[in-house]
Amino acid sequence: SQGSFSRSTEGPGTVSDPIIISVRRPATNSGGPVVPASEEGGHLAGKSNLLVFLHGYNNSRADALASYQQFLGHLRIKFSTLTAQVAEFLWPGDEPNKIVSTLSYPNQIQPAIDSAKALANYFALLPHSRPMVVNFVGHSLGCRVVVELLSRWAHGGLPPNTSVGVVVLMAAAVVVRNVDANGALRSGATLSAKNPVLCSEGDPVLQWAFPMGETAAGEAFFPTAVGRAGGPANTWHVPLPMAHNGVLYVHGSYWPGDESCTAVAFALGGTPARSTPENAVAANPAPVENSIEFRSTPVRTLGSRAAFA
Repeated sequence: SQGSFSRSTEGPGTVSDPIIISVRRPATNSGGPVVPASEEGGHLAGKSNLLVFLHGYNNSRADALASYQQFLGHLRIKFSTLTAQVAEFLWPGDEPNKIVSTLSYPNQIQPAIDSAKALANYFALLPHSRPMVVNFVGHSLGCRVVVELLSRWAHGGLPPNTSVGVVVLMAAAVVVRNVDANGALRSGATLSAKNPVLCSEGDPVLQWAFPMGETAAGEAFFPTAVGRAGGPANTWHVPLPMAHNGVLYVHGSYWPGDESCTAVAFALGGTPARSTPENAVAANPAPVENSIEFRSTPVRTLGSRAAFA
């Protein structure tokens, strides 16, 4: 099922204060097992439009919340008429020791899958008396959580009165083959008709760490990540290469990035900015937890994204 993200009539044209949906163990900043989902700061029952943010691996609770806050602040400026309930999803894709956490990617794939299951159980238990459109913005291995969840929904698990709206994957740590024709996650990847992928061939995490991590995990042999060049072409609404002032995005560029936020706002139905502020993002932003670097040739600029309309 697909739904469209609309400006609802639930209130004025502002984004509601976010609530937190967490499958981390309570009072745990880093590491730990996946636990049943709990809510903080509100409850989703009765909401008609939901926008869920999902962080990647090697992000502590504090790191993830800081990234979400920064991104949401930019989104409120770029799409001031957006009305939605924002949900910030927290999952244990890290380790308390930062060095160990950075190298722990192969060990975080199963927690990502388990987190998708826990999130699916959470949605299944919500009251479904009113229609609800659920939209997702994921980053890195958080995109695997999104696609795993959508695959469950595609195979008969979609809750009543629930539809999938916009799905934006940023720097997706998802194996291209798995979302290609006949791929294990293809049904989830294509559940939304509006599923742009933001990508960069300048992302060293996806160029080097991802293939090695997936190989070490036994999932694939040095595969290509969706978030590198936005493949496969037959799966996504549109691939959008990301760069700032001609400098390709690295793995940590997406949550603070002006271009990525503009792309998300446009996908959700906002009017694209006429110009991109030159000082919105540092040309070489500091790595966010798990950044490295990599290279790609941008083939599309944000100004030409009429395909979202």
